[in-house]
Amino acid sequence: MRKVPWLSASRLTALAAGALLAAEIASAQAPPQAVEVPPQYEVEVLVFAYRDFDPSEERFAQNLNSLDGEALREVPVFDDSNFRPLSGNPTLPQTPQLNGQALPIDPLAEALRVRPLRPEELELGSTFNRLKAISGYEAVLHGGWIQPGLPESEAQPFNLALLGAMNPRGTVKVHLSRFLHITLDLTLERPSAASNAPTPVGDGLNEVTFGPRYHLSTTRGVRSGELHYFDHPAFGVLVRVTPVPTQDASAPGRRPAA
Repeated sequence: MRKVPWLSASRLTALAAGALLAAEIASAQAPPQAVEVPPQYEVEVLVFAYRDFDPSEERFAQNLNSLDGEALREVPVFDDSNFRPLSGNPTLPQTPQLNGQALPIDPLAEALRVRPLRPEELELGSTFNRLKAISGYEAVLHGGWIQPGLPESEAQPFNLALLGAMNPRGTVKVHLSRFLHITLDLTLERPSAASNAPTPVGDGLNEVTFGPRYHLSTTRGVRSGELHYFDHPAFGVLVRVTPVPTQDASAPGRRPAA
């Protein structure tokens, strides 16, 4: 077989090294792959108690679950009719800087961040004020937060204590499946005549009597942007989940559920 004089072992090694270097340079110059980030949602919650609730009355069976294939519960008559779209991206923080130079923001870390909403960011203030103006209701909580839309196995319940709420206590969980889902696990304590004043007992101690507690635990499939009503004989809960618009509509990510 005729030998190729220029194709020596050393030349083969040099050619292989050159090809490897060219591949590394091409890889370094290639644009980075886009990171898929989950959609973000603004969750706003209002809780109110029924002043005329009588715990001695007959309790009715609750059937609050209205999942994928069932019709959603109608919004109550005191629904806010002035819903307005969110302006800008409320999750975008001030650009961090180091020595006067802007630092890059990790889009995935930012999308996974959960933060409470400031009072001026809440959208349902008029609804909350109307509840306070109705004598039959006692408005007890109005707050909200921004969170990522994650599958049920990854979504974490939001503890209302992070809003400074001591009554009601519990969590609200929002997750994505075929639809958005809301899971409530709340306990409301109501005052009673016996709990207004401590009862003296021996040794100079006072016996404190707590008021009755009422628990609401339910899961429901919902549509985004609508105000959803969760009912209990002693209190009610209004929840609205709204997609947070991204700054770039063409940015990658999962499409928010309806």
